[in-house]
Parts: sequence; C-alpha cells; structure tokens
Amino acid sequence: MHNTITMYEQNSDIISTLPLELLLYIISFIPFDSARLTPFVSTRFRFVWSQALLVAHSLNGSIEAISRFIHNFDEHDPSKNTRKLELHLDKSTFVSTILAPNNVMHMSFVYGGSKEEDSFCWRIQTQDQIPKRVESRGFLVKTLCLDSVYSLTHEVVSSMVLDFSLLENLKICGCKGLTSLTIDSPSKLLHLSISGCTKLRYLDIRSTKLKTLHYQGFLPSIKIHEHFNLTNAVFDVRQGPNYCNNALDIGPLLLIIKNSQSLTLCRWMFEELINPSISSSWTSFQFYKLHDLRWIDNSMKQENINSLISFLKFCPSIERIFITIDTNTYSSKEETTVNDYYGRKHARVLRNLKLVKLEGSKSEEGKNQLILALQEVVDINQPLLILSSFP
Repeated sequence: MHNTITMYEQNSDIISTLPLELLLYIISFIPFDSARLTPFVSTRFRFVWSQALLVAHSLNGSIEAISRFIHNFDEHDPSKNTRKLELHLDKSTFVSTILAPNNVMHMSFVYGGSKEEDSFCWRIQTQDQIPKRVESRGFLVKTLCLDSVYSLTHEVVSSMVLDFSLLENLKICGCKGLTSLTIDSPSKLLHLSISGCTKLRYLDIRSTKLKTLHYQGFLPSIKIHEHFNLTNAVFDVRQGPNYCNNALDIGPLLLIIKNSQSLTLCRWMFEELINPSISSSWTSFQFYKLHDLRWIDNSMKQENINSLISFLKFCPSIERIFITIDTNTYSSKEETTVNDYYGRKHARVLRNLKLVKLEGSKSEEGKNQLILALQEVVDINQPLLILSSFP
C-alpha cells in the first residue's frame, strides 16, 4: 500500500514532465494575472515563468524593437501575446519591458557601465488630440512606468511616448542622471509620479487635467505653466531642497494644491516656503477641501508641534492626520519662526478631526505635548482617536 501511494505521488505531477516549449505554449493561453501565479502550480513552472519572455538584441543601440513588440501584441493570439521583452543594447545594458494588465507598461533600463551616469535634460510630451479611432491591434498604454532611463535612451523613450495617445498615468523613478524634466501634456495626463531622481533641479509641468502629483526626493525648482486642481498631492521632500536661493515660485504651486483632498508635506517646506507666502500675500488662504494630511518631520520638539498646529489652522475640514517622524528629515539650518498672526486671528475649530496617527516617535513627552496642542484647536465635543507606533 505504501509503495502504491509513493508511485501515485511521483506520477501525479504530470505537468512537470512536459517539454519546456509545450509549457510555454500553455502559458500563452493563460491570462496574465493567472499566468504569473504558475510558479506555485508545479515545481517545473517555477523556472518556466522566468523564461516566458522574448529576448532580442539591438545591433545599433536602438530600442525600436520595443515599439514593434507593443504594436504587434495580440492578447488573443498565442504567438503574439508574450508580455515580457528583454532587449539587450550591448554586453552590459538591456531594457526590460512588461505589458501588464489594465493597460500598464513597465520599462526598466539596466545600465552596466561602471562610470557615473551622464547628466541630461528630458522633455516628455504627450499627444494632445484624442484619436478619432483606437487601433484594435497592439497594446494600448494608459499607465507607463519608466525606471532608470539614462542619457543615451531618454530621447528614444520620448518619441515612443508620443505614440501613446491614451496615456493617463506616468511614473518616473530612479533616473539618476536627470537634472531637468519637462512634462508637456495639456489635456491628457491625470496622474504624475516622480521619485528617486537625485540630481533633479528643475521640474516644468504644463497640464490642465492633472489630478494627482506624487514627488519623492530632493525638492527641485517647480514651474507651473497652466493652472490645474490637484486632488492628491504628495511632496515627500524629507531630503531637503535642491534649488538655488529663491528659485522656487511657491505661488502657482500653492494654487494647484489649494483644493487637494489629500496632502503629504514636510514641516520644513511649510516653514520655509508656504507660510511666508501666505502670511505676506494671501491673508485669506485656506485648504478648504483637505481631509487627509500626512506630515513628515524629524522630531516632536515643541517648536515643531507649534508649526503643525499653525498649519492645521489653515485646514478647517481636516479629518485625519498621519505624522511620520524620520530623524534623517531635513531641517532648516537657520532658525525659522512661524508667524501665527493669521492663525490666532482667524483660528477655526477643527470640528471634523477624527484620527491622529503618530509613527516613528518613541517620545511619550512629545506625544503628550501634541495632545495638549491639539486641544487648543479641536472641538472638545468631537471624539478623537490618537494612535502611535514605532519600529
């Protein structure tokens, strides 16, 4: 009986005995979301999934093969529905392209050079006109994720983006040589995310439809050419500024985040840029629609808490506050004082605040000081939940 069970167990995994070519053919019929789970189906499939891609070589460093790969894609044709392409530009550099579900395309550049990447300026422009008809063939890109684009490939990528007439979501990360970026999408782009571009000093945005802007890294000089109303704005600039003195015109930036419902902000950005502008020019400025605030700071010192309270007085509709304490967060070298005259004169009771969550701070004293400070601006009849956690 024992031997019979053993033989059955040995022969039960019939799929693993099939030739690699046949396994790849089977995968080609499976939807992507299911196909990527095949490593859990069979021991053999663990290796098959990593090989279910096209490998090509470029003789002249061109990435035109990627355009052909996108254009020829046909989800219903097993011979054309491969979703991964690895294009080798030379012995040490290649581009990985993945066509994911929901019209998402990932492009990741792996640069094998030993020298530091050359600096470059980049302009990305999208088609302004809506196509009269959408081609039934090919892969339609609505979300584009670009990782580690470098000086020798950025122009080709820009020309490729021009063909993505339905592009709504653009994510750029890890472009270490990028110093200046221009986004020119007058009426199409809805979501823009930029992170890990450590040399970026200038960011120009020309758009009227942008709804979300996520920026992570050193804060560059940002120029807004057209007005648009963001609903979600993230400025995770805990690394500090990366622009020359007075090179950032905060006025247009304030206008696009004024109606945000969700906002991520560092204390230093409020103290150095936002508060001076509001105090001197816009005495009636309010974040009327702001519901969720994510506040990044380096400590819970009393003066830091005072800055947070000053900011909250501009947010009459705030409901949730998430405070992240990161000791490596940039802080002004010169002592900055927050003018709270407007806050004292027009202090509004926070009647909608329901939750405050503090992360990364082990200081009970800081937490208690925060609670005392909040009592000055929170409606005493409003139940308030305060949570804290740290690694």
